[in-house]
Amino acid sequence: MRSAGVVVLMAVAVVVPGACAVPVGERRLMLGAVGQSRAEIERRESETGVPLAGVRVFKRWDWTLFDADEIWARDTGHTVFVSVKSRRGDGSPIRWRDIADSRPGDPLYQDLVRQASQIKDFGAIVYFTFSHEPEAKGSRAMGEGADFVDAWRKVVDVQRARGVTNARYVWTVTSVAFDRTDRTAASLFYPGDAYVDHIAADSYNGYTCDNPKGRWAEPAEVVEGQRRFGALHPDKGLMLLEWGSVEDPERPGRRAEWLNAARKMFLGPGYEQYRALLSWDARNLGGAAPACDFDVAGTPDSLAAWRAMATDPGYSAKSPCDLGDCRLPEDSGAILANLWRRMTGLFGRAYANRRTGRRTPAGRRAPALRRKERSGP
Repeated sequence: MRSAGVVVLMAVAVVVPGACAVPVGERRLMLGAVGQSRAEIERRESETGVPLAGVRVFKRWDWTLFDADEIWARDTGHTVFVSVKSRRGDGSPIRWRDIADSRPGDPLYQDLVRQASQIKDFGAIVYFTFSHEPEAKGSRAMGEGADFVDAWRKVVDVQRARGVTNARYVWTVTSVAFDRTDRTAASLFYPGDAYVDHIAADSYNGYTCDNPKGRWAEPAEVVEGQRRFGALHPDKGLMLLEWGSVEDPERPGRRAEWLNAARKMFLGPGYEQYRALLSWDARNLGGAAPACDFDVAGTPDSLAAWRAMATDPGYSAKSPCDLGDCRLPEDSGAILANLWRRMTGLFGRAYANRRTGRRTPAGRRAPALRRKERSGP
């Protein structure tokens, strides 16, 4: 057993350096969706037919960042995108200025330290967003752009001072903010390149679902403002942490066409900065149906388009390393730990399949059971 363990560790050591480089001439995006729970992730993957590499979770200020569901996601090879809102569990907002001005010993500062410790202890690369959509109406009570910028920098500074090296900071606003010039303009909320790894947008084609005068917007139009902003920051990746389209009630099948167009577009020229696309559809909210139905599984043809995207080699990025986000030597411990968890998880599932006869992800029975069926009892 000891020699087998040495062989495994040597194999891991060989894999790590190569996994951290994005192959020349080959760009792969990461595909994912909201995954607030293990059940939600498994349901989405069952619909899609393949594993989803990225899962986004929404947390409030005083919540634990990583519970059993996020630990399970990490240990099964998923990459976690965590958004921490400046709002308490009871719904009360926290002013960004209060976070920015907090000092050691203050309750808010201790919250920052707690969050930093949880990220560091998570032991895998995490895509972290502080207070997504800060310019949106739902964030007005938290402050203005300058307050947000100072609070964002405070969050990052505390995490770095506490030795957090496994966080990648994803600044996230709504797509319409990139085209605004008033107090909600995206540029007023940008913390600066030194504090941001990726620039993300929550982007939708809502058509007339929440605006009777709305018009159909193709994928290129939906993300154009973000794309232009990204061009001003060429060393940053671009991501969509929420995106989707409604169906056209007058022309069924139009959402599937929209998804197919998006699949081709993001792999084409002019969109080289894009790294990850995570869908959102309000399933994580529960309760009554949302005003706008962005669910890719809402119709058979849009689900087929989503499945085509999920199986396209251009959307096959499985880890942050595939996106160029693994840094050596500081990430070596997290990378090794994550690879070890994935390998032991695969071995454990394979062993369970052999004993129980459960089907493998490819839909085939485990080899031992097939041999038994051929040879008889």
